[in-house]
Parts: sequence; C-alpha cells; structure tokens
Amino acid sequence: MELFLIGNPNVGKSVVFNRLTGIGTISSNYPGTTVEYLRAEVVMKGKRINVTDLPGIYSLTPGTEDQLVAAKLLSGARPDCILVVADATRLEPSLVLTFQLIELGFPVLMALNMMDAARKRGDLDVEALSKKLGVPIVPTVATTGEGIGELMDAIIGYQYVPSEFRVRYDSHIEAYMQVMKQGIGDSQLKYSPRGASIKLLEGDEQFTSGFPKDMPDQVKRLRGEFRAEHAEDLEVHITRDRYGEAGKMITEVLRPNPQQRTPKQRLSDLTMRPLTGLPILGLVMVGVFATIIFVGAWLEATLLGLWADVSGSFFTDMSHAIGGEVGFAIANGLDLSIQSILAIVIPYILLFYLILGVLEDSGYLPRVVVLLDRIMHKIGLHGQAVIPMLVGVGCNVPAILATRMIESRREKLILATIIVMAVPCSAQMAVIIGTIGRYGGIIYVMVILLILLGLILVLGRLLHKVLKFEPSSLMMEIPDLTVPSAKNVGKKTWMRVKEFFVIAFPILLVGSIALEVLSAYGVLETLVDPLSFFTVGLLGLPAIIIIALIFGLLRKEMSFQLLVVLFGTADLASVMTLDQLFVFALVMATFMPCLSALTVMIREYGLKDSLKVTFASMALAFTLGGVANLVLSVI
Repeated sequence: MELFLIGNPNVGKSVVFNRLTGIGTISSNYPGTTVEYLRAEVVMKGKRINVTDLPGIYSLTPGTEDQLVAAKLLSGARPDCILVVADATRLEPSLVLTFQLIELGFPVLMALNMMDAARKRGDLDVEALSKKLGVPIVPTVATTGEGIGELMDAIIGYQYVPSEFRVRYDSHIEAYMQVMKQGIGDSQLKYSPRGASIKLLEGDEQFTSGFPKDMPDQVKRLRGEFRAEHAEDLEVHITRDRYGEAGKMITEVLRPNPQQRTPKQRLSDLTMRPLTGLPILGLVMVGVFATIIFVGAWLEATLLGLWADVSGSFFTDMSHAIGGEVGFAIANGLDLSIQSILAIVIPYILLFYLILGVLEDSGYLPRVVVLLDRIMHKIGLHGQAVIPMLVGVGCNVPAILATRMIESRREKLILATIIVMAVPCSAQMAVIIGTIGRYGGIIYVMVILLILLGLILVLGRLLHKVLKFEPSSLMMEIPDLTVPSAKNVGKKTWMRVKEFFVIAFPILLVGSIALEVLSAYGVLETLVDPLSFFTVGLLGLPAIIIIALIFGLLRKEMSFQLLVVLFGTADLASVMTLDQLFVFALVMATFMPCLSALTVMIREYGLKDSLKVTFASMALAFTLGGVANLVLSVI
C-alpha cells in the first residue's frame, strides 16, 4: 500500500509521520532540487505500507519549490491513500488543500490533529465535517499519541469512495468549466475532469495530462477574458472561492466557546500592532544586544581567567619540550586557539543562539514577521522574507536555503543579496560585539546596526526598482505565545553551535600553528607589506589585519579569533584604537559571504549571480571602511 502524508506547515505532520513509522526513515532529495522528503516502509497489523511524507505546503499549485516538488510527487504516483494532516485549531488552510485533492479525485483520509487545543476553543462536530467533505476523519493529538491507533486502523481498512463534495465557484468560473467540458469530449484524463479543468484555469498544467492539444490555448484566452472583466487573475478568484467555502463549512460544524481574551492573547495582540509592536521589538533587540555585550564580556573574562589558572605553565613547558621555533609555534598556536574559543564562541555565539532559541520557541518571531510585513513591502519584499533574514542573524547558510519559500527567483536573489551584504550572522555579531562592543560600548554597536539597517532599506529599494517585481502576499501560521522548553532550547542551541567546535576549531588550530610558523620564519611579511597601502592607507588598520581578512573568507568568526593569534593577546584594546576596532567591525559586518555561504549561493542561484553579489559585497565593505576611517580621522 502506498500512503502519502500531506499538510500545511506546522500542523504536526512530522509528529504523525514519526508516530506511524517510528525509526528507519530515509531522507531523500527530489532530483534537481534541494527539497527533502521522507520515506519509510512499515508493517501495520500484518499489512506492508510505504509511507511518503511530502513537504509542508498550502496549495498544490506550484509556486514555491516545496509546492512544486509536492505536486510532482503526487502527479508522478498513484497513492492508495493520501493522509491529510490538518490543524483542528486553524482549519481553513487545511480544508482549502483538501478541496484540491478531492477535486482531482485523490483518495483522501484526514487526521484532525491538535484536537486537545481545539476542544478548549469550542465544540467541533467531526462527524458532520466528515459527511460534508465525503472523506473519513480521525481526531488525533500526535504529541500524546491520542487517536494514532484509530488512525492506523483507518489506514489499514481504507476503501476509496469518490467524494461528492464540490466547491461552489463563481458563475463565470462554472461557465468556463462547462465550455471546457465540451472541448474535452471523449479525451481520457488522468485526473477528475472537474479538478483538472480547475487546475488548468489556475494556469497549472501539472495535473492536466490528457487534454486536447488546443485546450491550453483556449483556456489562456478565457484567463485573459476574466482578467479584463474582473481586473484580477483567475487563480486569485478561485482561491478566494475556496477560502469562502472553507469558512462557511467551519461555521456549520464549529460552535465556539465564548471566552474572554487571556492576558497571553492580549500580549500577543500588542506584539503585532505597529503602535505597540515596534517599541516592543526595539526593547527586545536592545535587551538581546545588551545581554550579549555585558554577559558575554563577563563570561569572556571569567573563562579566560579560569583558563590561565588551569593551564599555568603547561604551554611554556610544551614549547621547551618540543624545542625551537616549531615548538613555540605549536604550543602558542594551541594555546591561542583555545583562548579564542573561550573568548568568542562560548561568550558570544553560544549566548546568541540560546537567546534566539528562546525567541523562536516562545512564538515571538512569527509575530515579528507579521509586524514588519508592511515595512517589507516598501523594499519590494513581502513579510515572509523576514524569516530568512531572521535566520540569517544565526547563519547565512540556512538563511540562503530558506529563500526557497519565496516564489519569484528575482525576489530570492534580492533577498539573498540583502542577507549577504546587510544581515550580520552570529559570527559577524560576535566580531562586532567582541571588538567594538566590548571596548567601546553598546553605542558603537548600535551605530553599526543602524548602518546595516540603512543598507537593507537602500539595497531593497534600489534592487526593487532595477528588477521591477511585484511582491506577493504573506501567508503563515501564528503559533500561541508559550514558555520555551529549556530542554528543546538547549538541544537546538547545541545543534547550531557544535559545528564551531567540530569544524571551526580544527581549522583554527591548524591555521594558528601555520601562522605562528610563518611568522617565526618571516614569511608573513611577504603577504602583509605589499597590501599595506590597502589596510593601512585606505582602512587605517594595522597591516597584519589582512591575514584576518583572508581567513575570514573561510569562516567569519575566524577573522576575530585570528586577531587574538596575530597580536598574541585577547586584550585587543592594547593593540588597536577604538577607531580601528570600529572600522574592522564595520568591514567584517558587510564583508563577502564565507566559503560555506558562497557554495550554497552558487548551488541556489548559479555561479554568475553569486560572484556578482560577492564582489559587490567586498566593494561595499571596503568603501564603508574607507569612508568610516576618513570620517573618524577628521573627527
């Protein structure tokens, strides 16, 4: 038996999948894409079932890459059953997706998930909903396992019976389908004629095989006619009719419990209203950066002090034991590498990821997306583009991958450009806060962040005008505000930060020892002196900083860590002025993408566009650094 799981994002589909399959799942990439889906083979009460978990989507009409992959997987197979996992507390989008599956004639079974939360909000008549849709429905609470046994029984005993449910579309759309019905004649369609006709009217040819050859041209004329008469695209009207039908159905099967709004709900409202939400966002951001600066500085001083006490003369003895310049290079390189981890990764990067995990699991970040939607439209993007930008504050690599949720390639490229050039990742934030933030204070940090905010606005407006695209609308689920789980935040933080220990530390260790050896034998001067006109002349920085910039291409935090190695001290204020620390932090905040981010960009957008963004970011970083050096020298 072939079973497909489908549903909107954040409805608990993955939890249902894990409940049904347990271990032994296989993660696969759809050919030609980076979109993943899961497959598993299980035996339920003696019946062998192949289970495929499709990407979370809102519609079968290809728009995002996830929707395209889900549509191709569905159209390329004939599953015996499609299990729609729906959120019982937010039924509308799940019903709209179910309508499309029913129209196309797919065998549908629904798992009405999160019923525990739905019961608190009202009385949902599951049996009445099942009769209206014409499909079996099983109430579940996947997190506790409630209803999973009944769901397994429903899957095993599933017998497909065509549903008689029909969405009532606008009279013009119904008339178009009658015209198409006559044109279809005796043609053998792979899917239901009504569902296939609706898909073709939407401009989606994914489920339309078998139509006469002249049908697409005929439908194209109908779409143009509708656009001329109604001043909107036909697919927009079809979607509106589906949501209208879903809303009407919900009012018929749901009796809400009249409840006063709780303090948590009132707080949620405050976070999404511009008048109160923007000041709250400002206070949150100030709190985040102040915590990282002051707590990070205390952690750094404490950890370095403890390390000095613990290590004692160990590295001096190691240097003497090995002997010569090589012995000093190995011992000093190892010592400074460990110091850089204690001074940067734990106090700043680890602390930032802990705070980010709390904001994510509390449900606050999606509210920021809604709050900033209107502002994002000003720079040619819609509110959902905030999500990759917020992810980019953690790391640019997953942020670039997250741009897949944006439909237009132009919007994706614009967003990736903004992320690379103006959204500081955690490593860049560590550079900013660990250099000018630690020695100059929060005011300097806020100045750099304001410069980056200005860059986002300028780049967005400029690219929006040059590439001339129209932003699409925002559609996302807003979870309830909740108290984050310490265990979940800790696990998420470790998953994000472990690569700094697993990947960055070995590179840093080897690089540090190599730099010490090169320095001992005078090789570094051959790299430093020829470029001093640039580092000293343009940026006003010590000539040796060029080494840190070069290593920053591998990983951004290494540019900061190598300052400790290059100068032989974690007290940077003793070897650089505040002006120099500010210029260095500003350059690193806008410098080209690290090697990992560049690799992902090339895979997502191609070599040509990725190199354009890379060279543009380098030019911008050095221009800003030169201007800042000039202004600070005059002041």
